[in-house]
Amino acid sequence: MAFSLFKHHTLDHILGPVGVYEGIRSVHDDNYIDRLSHYYTVIFLLFMQITVATNEYVGDPIHCFCPTEFTENEVDYTNFVCWVSNTYHIPFSKQIPANYEVRRNDEITYYQWVPLILLLMAFLFKMPRNIWKYFAYTHSGIGLKKMIDLVKSTQNDTPEEREKKLHSVAKFIDLWMSKTAHHRAGCFPSHRSKVATYFGLGIGRHYGNYLVFLCLFTKCLFLINAVGQLFFLNEFLGSDKFYIYGYEVVQSILTENDWTRTHRFPRVTLCDFDLRQMTNVQRWTLQCVLPVNLYNEKFFIFLWFWITIVAILTLFNVLYSILLIAVPNNRKSFIKKYLKFIDAYDDKNKDLFTQKLTKQFVENYLRLDGIFLLKVITANTNTVMVTDIIRRLFDIYRKRQFHMETNGVSHTVHGYGEPETRHHVTPLKGCVVHLSEDDMPKSYMESFV
Repeated sequence: MAFSLFKHHTLDHILGPVGVYEGIRSVHDDNYIDRLSHYYTVIFLLFMQITVATNEYVGDPIHCFCPTEFTENEVDYTNFVCWVSNTYHIPFSKQIPANYEVRRNDEITYYQWVPLILLLMAFLFKMPRNIWKYFAYTHSGIGLKKMIDLVKSTQNDTPEEREKKLHSVAKFIDLWMSKTAHHRAGCFPSHRSKVATYFGLGIGRHYGNYLVFLCLFTKCLFLINAVGQLFFLNEFLGSDKFYIYGYEVVQSILTENDWTRTHRFPRVTLCDFDLRQMTNVQRWTLQCVLPVNLYNEKFFIFLWFWITIVAILTLFNVLYSILLIAVPNNRKSFIKKYLKFIDAYDDKNKDLFTQKLTKQFVENYLRLDGIFLLKVITANTNTVMVTDIIRRLFDIYRKRQFHMETNGVSHTVHGYGEPETRHHVTPLKGCVVHLSEDDMPKSYMESFV
């Protein structure tokens, strides 16, 4: 975590003013690898786009070697015509074919469109993040950003105000996790629930894993986008196997060959155009230089290595996320660590009731989304705040279970668990939680929706 923060702040410092936005974001619900895709890559692409566009539309992107009899206006005309029409590349070691159609086999079609393509690539890298924000912030049933902002604001509040706000946060999280029924609407809700439970396909808010699987889906989109962009560039540049371009460059460097002499970004090309002069049309074949390819060559080799590194890191990010979902011990260890802080759990204590209560608190009450939310709060605040919230949630859960047992109700949440024998449950020290919803400030409740 410390190394990730170091890299994060280092890149922000290098980017200068363009890194200000990322530095002042109030809520970070992603990790550093996600930000490599949706923020830093977008910044680099926009920088490249501005540089290339400036050279193309402000400078002189092409210079053609014109005959001496051409006037200044004819020279300008020739440069414009050869720029808007595609040039072609034939190495000096080869003879120029007499057939004009054969020459077009080596046509270069990309350089006029590089600025627009870079904008499209930046949009595609940003799109998975926007999908996450839309569904996580507006369709998850909880105002994720507003809630974390509220928790962060309590660090500078008075003890009384902090108590009130954290009580509201814990109460709302409890309602969010425990008051959602399976398939409340739609066609055949009971049948859908049975099928999903039988085949283990329950995914969504009603199963307590909406945010987790949405996060995993977003990371998969980042991976698909990164890999797909290498193949997209291969089609756009019209070159053979651009997705191994970086490997070819490294191989050329190791063999001490000139890696800048490549057919993908030729600096000297040929241009055929017709010049009408009164009653006759004369065809010219001129040699042109493309200074813009000097930038394109460096930018695209850097972009190849950058996207490849992002794709590899994103692949490990996806695999790590799947591992966290598949292995429940990680979630239990996370909660047990905070329960130990409040003396609610002890590894040396072999009391079966405490162990089973803790297990049900993690698996049946918090579930995947609850753990995910608490981890996001941990990443944005500090241990004290998270410990206070978990203490309140655990006390609410203990009281509810005790109330259900004393009234002969099964010890379950959302249909999970089995009836337990009755045990006396006392509130945790320093945590007073009222179960009445009327005690919660409506201003805080409304801010989470």
